[in-house]
Amino acid sequence: MTREELFKNARLLPATPGVYIMRNSAGTVIYVGKSKALKNRVSSYFAPYAVHNQKTRHMVAAVDRFEVFHTKTELEALILENSFIKQYMPRYNIKLKDSSEYPYIRLSADEYPSLSVEYERKDEKSAYFGPYSSKGTGYAIVAAARKAFKMPSCSKKFPEDIGKGRPCLNYHIGRCMGVCIKGEVSKEEYSAAIKGVTHFLKGDYGSLLKELERDMETCSENLEFEKAAKLRDTIRAVKKLGDRQHIVASEKIDADVIGIYSDELGSAVNIFFVRHGAIFDRECLFFGSDELLDSGGITSLLFRFYTMRGYVPHEIYLGYDLAPEDRELLCEKLSPSGKTRIIRPQKGEKKELLLRSESNARDLMLHKREVENKTGRFARSLADFLRLDEPPARIEAYDVSNHGDEDIVCGMAVWENGRFAKRKYRSFNMKTVSMRDDYSSMREAVGRRLAHSGKDWEYPDIILLDGGENHVAVIKRLLEEKNTDIPVFGMIKDEHHKTRTLTDGENEISLNGRQDIFNFFYKFQEEVHNAAFGKMDMQRRKKLTSSSLLEIPGVGKKTAETLLNYFGGLKAIKNASFEELASVKGVSRKTAQTIKDFYSEKDKK
Repeated sequence: MTREELFKNARLLPATPGVYIMRNSAGTVIYVGKSKALKNRVSSYFAPYAVHNQKTRHMVAAVDRFEVFHTKTELEALILENSFIKQYMPRYNIKLKDSSEYPYIRLSADEYPSLSVEYERKDEKSAYFGPYSSKGTGYAIVAAARKAFKMPSCSKKFPEDIGKGRPCLNYHIGRCMGVCIKGEVSKEEYSAAIKGVTHFLKGDYGSLLKELERDMETCSENLEFEKAAKLRDTIRAVKKLGDRQHIVASEKIDADVIGIYSDELGSAVNIFFVRHGAIFDRECLFFGSDELLDSGGITSLLFRFYTMRGYVPHEIYLGYDLAPEDRELLCEKLSPSGKTRIIRPQKGEKKELLLRSESNARDLMLHKREVENKTGRFARSLADFLRLDEPPARIEAYDVSNHGDEDIVCGMAVWENGRFAKRKYRSFNMKTVSMRDDYSSMREAVGRRLAHSGKDWEYPDIILLDGGENHVAVIKRLLEEKNTDIPVFGMIKDEHHKTRTLTDGENEISLNGRQDIFNFFYKFQEEVHNAAFGKMDMQRRKKLTSSSLLEIPGVGKKTAETLLNYFGGLKAIKNASFEELASVKGVSRKTAQTIKDFYSEKDKK
């Protein structure tokens, strides 16, 4: 449909609650939204007088049709919108983490409890703390707890493994209490350490320090100076951790503090997770200027956010006055029991916390823009250099690595929004290519990649290939067959294996005189080569450990690896003549004959 037709259809909608879905010409969902008045919201996208920013213009230009789902209430629309966003992962919607990306710290219910980072609360008997904003945060807190209380970090099971084997390095450098040494740590001492860990994970530093100091004094009075010294060291460690965790309020405060910064260019939402007066974690969400953070938008955002995290605190301090109906709607959905309160503090330390969160939101947004401006300048420069219509936001590069006719792997490296997104790197083992053929391998890999959609599989703005004109021609034909228009460039290496020039399949594009762009493509070529070779080499080594070569008398692991490297695969070794086998350095004529005899006997069977 044309924009005029879309506008006319939108004007026919009722001004009632519901969810709208935008689709492109291929039928793919590119945006999902909700509104309490569908007619007003949907028509605002296509109105001839509408003024949108770049992101919204791109979305509107890509819309071919829309559909709506009517609901009786705004609460139903909120729930349905969240469901559709999770289902379709539309390109132009705000991407929030999936619930599986929020880790917990688990304190097991074993006789000698241990710490671990988990993504699901499976064991009802264990204690769980969190959720935390990232896996890195979870592991950092576990490491800090182990260090402060000298908890074991090994895989030994206690009490079964007490007295078995020698203590590890951590014990010798004073980082582990040495539970594995018989008679070193009593059950009571370990339980006391676990009690301290529990206080620490709850963020209850005040009670923890008081208890530790009281125990230290008791030990001193009883002339147990060694125990007192250990407690003194623990107190120092906890105080350092407390400083690092930013104790900002009295111990009675347990709340999520949500500060909002917004201007004409976009918005930032900063969330402090405060437990017992300490900020133990933080998360910041950024939004474009097309995402209006009004009362309805914030309600939708917080519903999705807490649904993903799976945990809602008793109090939420919010730097925005929600409409009374939105506040009621959100509290009803987040906490049916009515235990959660959403408030905007007006004075005291709660107000100070909110101001601090809002200040953080502003600072983080301005820093992000500064980084993006630098990235944006490079992306625009790259677009000019390659004569593209728009600066690229996502670039993918492909490289094929193989070991003879076996273990053929095509690696994919991703550059997204100014950085190499290593979490999104992928590798493809060949399914249809059975012999060394870089063109066919690359075609299979890119074809399979284009078949993917959804989170982490957004289409790239540029495809780079480790190869020349023929590689580019093969992939361009593939894209034509799929009616997909993505610019493709080949990266041609010089004799030093550095990117010498680019090719679009017809013309070479020299990198001379543009050191920044040369460095960029050189780095990209290194990234994709490592992604492809690393996976191929891992598979090759895995096969080597179970290779039939190791069954042959006189052939050890080193000789087997030499043969595989020389011939490029087991198939070639089996087909090699006696003279070819004997010509390999380190393989005697006797061994060569043994190899021939071994596989001849196998073939007879």
